[in-house]
Amino acid sequence: ISPAEIRQRVQEALRAVGMWEYRRRAPHLLSGGQKQRVAIAGILAMEPAIIVFDESTSMLDPKGREDITAIMEMLNRERGITVIHITHSMEEAMMADRVLVMESGKNLMLMKPEEIFLQPVEGLVGLGLELPFAMDLSARLQREGLDVPMGMDLDGLVDAICRLK
Repeated sequence: ISPAEIRQRVQEALRAVGMWEYRRRAPHLLSGGQKQRVAIAGILAMEPAIIVFDESTSMLDPKGREDITAIMEMLNRERGITVIHITHSMEEAMMADRVLVMESGKNLMLMKPEEIFLQPVEGLVGLGLELPFAMDLSARLQREGLDVPMGMDLDGLVDAICRLK
């Protein structure tokens, strides 16, 4: 690859992850989320077909997590890059097209997120999984007698609660 093309790819990648304006900033002055975005830009400049993110949001604050997951979604939806996201965050798992649950290196389930989290709670807990917050809250409200749907996302659950009489 020519140096000119490398420069062009780097510029495009930094812009794609929102880090162009920080290109001259010293790495030690970047936040954890900004460092993650720079790392993603470095991979993106290589024009991969697949990117594996292994616990890439685990050490970030909520805003950093939101930024990185938004970038993952953009890479998949807008650029057609296959994104494999290894995470222990059930909220992040809910954003996936499919979720693979593994235990001791064995594939236990491969389903859409909503299918995974509609499994009996006892089975999920036995696998060390928690319900995403909105689903857990829905289940608790249902146990208290409120007529709310099993919420897949917090906004939908809030709307349903607001419509209660």
